[in-house]
Amino acid sequence: PAAPLPDAVPDAAITEIDGSDNTATLPAWWPLAAGVMAALALLGGGAWLWGRRKPKVLRIAAPAAAPAAPSDDPPRLDLTLDITGATRSLMMFTIRYRLNIANRSERAVTDLSAAMQLVCARASTGARTGTAPNAPSPGSAQALAQIDRVGPHQSRSITGEVQLPLSAIAPLRQGTKPLFVPLVHATIEGQHQRALTKSFVIGTPSASGRVHPIPLDVQAGAINGLVAQAIAVPAPPAAAPAAA
Repeated sequence: PAAPLPDAVPDAAITEIDGSDNTATLPAWWPLAAGVMAALALLGGGAWLWGRRKPKVLRIAAPAAAPAAPSDDPPRLDLTLDITGATRSLMMFTIRYRLNIANRSERAVTDLSAAMQLVCARASTGARTGTAPNAPSPGSAQALAQIDRVGPHQSRSITGEVQLPLSAIAPLRQGTKPLFVPLVHATIEGQHQRALTKSFVIGTPSASGRVHPIPLDVQAGAINGLVAQAIAVPAPPAAAPAAA
């Protein structure tokens, strides 16, 4: 039979186990290594905190392109004139017309005013040759019309009539035959649109495409078959300043 175990461990045995020097098993430089490891841990933690505090780089978007400035070039308008009727009374010469306004530009024109004037040319040379006649005599008849808007590459038409008293007509003579060369001046102006004037000689068409003067030695009444032909008319000489 095995011997009975002792009831208690002797104090000497306890002293021998607990009192032993455990540090004797570690190297002598372990405090230095522990210090280095602690320093590295502190540096790593500081770097991590600095990385979190470092502001993020903002990406700034490129500036938007500035809108193109509107063109300062005035709109280009084209004027044509149709004669829809004419009459001669004992006192007045009347022309009924249709003025066509074509916008040849890329933007609309607004608030247009149209002025029509009927005058008498002083020479019939231009009416026969298609070149410009001499400067016209003043005419007092005018007609005004308003056009709200003409869109890009669109056309508008206005109709009306202009008159010239027979007393303001300076007849031209071909032998004993009195002739009349009427001119119509059309002026257009409006917002952002400089005044544009175009002149038309009125007469009967010929085989060459030019117009002939209107005879005045006919009975009063309607005059049929008149056409308008665009021409360049020399400006009349400036009036002399009035004496003081």
